[in-house]
Amino acid sequence: MSYKIIDPDALAQGSEIVIDTTGKTIQLLVAGDLDNTSPGSGSGVTLQAVYSFLKGAWKDDAALNKFKFPIKMYTKTDGTFINGWTFEDATSRNLVRDAGWTEGSDIYAGIVSLGNFDSSLDQAYYVQAQGYSQTIANFNKTGNLNEAISITGKTSYLKMFLRIRPKLYSEYNLLTEQSIAALEPVLYKLPLANSTDLKTTASDVTVDSATEPWQSIKINYLKGTLFATAAVQSYVTGNVVKDGTGRWAYCSTGGTLTGGESGAYGSFTGTAIWQAYNGEKQIGANYYAFNRLITGAGGTDREIYDWAQRQLRKTGDINANDSPTAGQRSGTVMYGKLAEQLMEYVGDTLKTKGGVLITGFAADSTNNIIFRAITVDGGGVNAETFVPVASTEVWYPFIATGNLMFSGNLVAEPDADTIYTMYFANAGGSLFDTSGAIIVKKNPYPSGDNITGLITASGIAWTFDYDNNEQGGRTKGLSADVVVVAQGLNGATWTSTEYTITRTAGQTITVTADDERNYSDPA
Repeated sequence: MSYKIIDPDALAQGSEIVIDTTGKTIQLLVAGDLDNTSPGSGSGVTLQAVYSFLKGAWKDDAALNKFKFPIKMYTKTDGTFINGWTFEDATSRNLVRDAGWTEGSDIYAGIVSLGNFDSSLDQAYYVQAQGYSQTIANFNKTGNLNEAISITGKTSYLKMFLRIRPKLYSEYNLLTEQSIAALEPVLYKLPLANSTDLKTTASDVTVDSATEPWQSIKINYLKGTLFATAAVQSYVTGNVVKDGTGRWAYCSTGGTLTGGESGAYGSFTGTAIWQAYNGEKQIGANYYAFNRLITGAGGTDREIYDWAQRQLRKTGDINANDSPTAGQRSGTVMYGKLAEQLMEYVGDTLKTKGGVLITGFAADSTNNIIFRAITVDGGGVNAETFVPVASTEVWYPFIATGNLMFSGNLVAEPDADTIYTMYFANAGGSLFDTSGAIIVKKNPYPSGDNITGLITASGIAWTFDYDNNEQGGRTKGLSADVVVVAQGLNGATWTSTEYTITRTAGQTITVTADDERNYSDPA
């Protein structure tokens, strides 16, 4: 069984360690008790043990004692090769644990992950420059990290990722998180761990297939800075403001705003030119701004989540870059494996990350999603990551959903001979079975269509704006008593079904008609 060597007595000259006084190299070999298996946290040898072994060797071996000593240690976990000595090769360096060091002008930083990887086979990776199209490198071993990486000429950025399906993702930006000005040849310990993702279901093969909704889901990254309330001042191209009516506008040509800021952006005066912002979305009564737009293509929240997680493990560009206004497209090449995370589940609720909007999702998922909109006057967005400095949680009013399920004789009739309609049983005194009966409207209220039509299938979906619908003086936010009527001509009689719509998704209203035996239209 492999283990990390911390005792110099576990090393033997000529076996695990070879000292070449001619080339002035120290070589570590996979031999005896020294191995290089994954995870790195459970194999290899500490630099302190190597140093301690060399001290003993220089003390006891007269042949070695003739040469200047190879290493100077500053602490137990960092040191430097001196007097012209180096490690022999990359294999030797890959065997070192718990340390960072220098070899002449080459520098190495030790990386140790805190927490546990779900499996010793889980591969973490890293990038050493800011940007979403940078070169990605895997760590030398899988599983919990304990190894050194070269940081020669790359001391200003290091971000590590652990994204394995079907597990929760983890990432860590070392310099940002630990407030480091520049990387040094020392040991860094950082949190990087994963565990089973209980919300992912679809395989990569399924998500990558040419079937729907997978084929049509996409993401667009938008330009945009500032995200502030419109004011009399100068603006630059790309600034996004909220006008006096609560709508969002994009500055397509920089200039001044000299008046009209309390009204619609179309009434702004000055030299700046404005247009509707592609990232604006009305949720409930208000308009909010977003800069990462996911087109859901009718997918459920779970399907969209699976799609998003899959994109974050792709090596290629995931930015569709085809949003409506070309000038507002970011144009950024966005490698999936380096892109910022897009969403997460908190319990059964899908929460987007800051600035991420999902549109076109399945109606039954409306109540399962919370969005994090860019906070107006909250500091805008980070120019490098597209992530808002501050975000505000918003969600749609509750939408009751369900299906009307019709008996076979209603379905079998020619579509043109059928009809169904949903009425309020009593909407503010407007009763069903009177001339004042009110047809229930679909979501959203008040612009939704009436719930009525031909019986074209055995199941027909319906939606109801539970928190906003005030038809006939209805008290919004309370259950609604309804009556569904349906009929055919030659095959099914007229029928009615009473039902109470509650604050629930996935309700079923069964509508059953008797067989028609008396209808006749000889013409």
